[in-house]
Amino acid sequence: MEIKPFELYAPVRNTINKALGVVVKAAGENVTVQPLSGDRLTFRAQYLAPADKAETALLQDLITRLKIEEENRNKAKTIKTDPALIRAEFEKFVHHIAVRYPKSAEVFREFWAELMAAAGDLPGQTWEMKPNTAKTPGPVLKIYNQATQKWVYGLTLLAGWGLRMEIKKEFLPPGREALFPIDHAMFGAGRAVELVYKDFTPEKRRPYADCVRAIYAAAQRPETRQ
Repeated sequence: MEIKPFELYAPVRNTINKALGVVVKAAGENVTVQPLSGDRLTFRAQYLAPADKAETALLQDLITRLKIEEENRNKAKTIKTDPALIRAEFEKFVHHIAVRYPKSAEVFREFWAELMAAAGDLPGQTWEMKPNTAKTPGPVLKIYNQATQKWVYGLTLLAGWGLRMEIKKEFLPPGREALFPIDHAMFGAGRAVELVYKDFTPEKRRPYADCVRAIYAAAQRPETRQ
């Protein structure tokens, strides 16, 4: 008997144990289901049946949540590749700082302009906004990795009342370690520095902009798109 394929977000019932869930992936005879609680499971389609009206009602909140999560993922992907959206997200980010710490936002924006002069202001290529996250929001500079021939995260800026910057050790030029005195950042892969804006004068910012300029000069990046 031919089994009708299940659509994405279809409410289903396990015919063996009667457990309810929502389809999140269907590949031929294999169907991955998100249950009401717990981890996702993959079943053969023959062991699943469409949920009835009452069962579907129980799954409605889960269906809504899964759809919203997918929309957010798609939005994040679009933001990462659309220069206008990246800039808009950056402006929103700085605005959130300015609401709480106006002077900090002013200094951060000045420093960001200095970094852009050093790295090249190409949103989506030389920098982007990290995906929405409550833990580490903020912009990140991307550096061309010769080994992989890809643009990868190199310098992350965690900005607010103060500024924390984390850089991957592989990109830090020799002799500049003192600029990032905190070792073993990024789970051991990087170095970091924590700064207070009122002490972050143009004179103290200049070595960091010069460091970024040296990093990009050494990266031998390919022709950048304008």
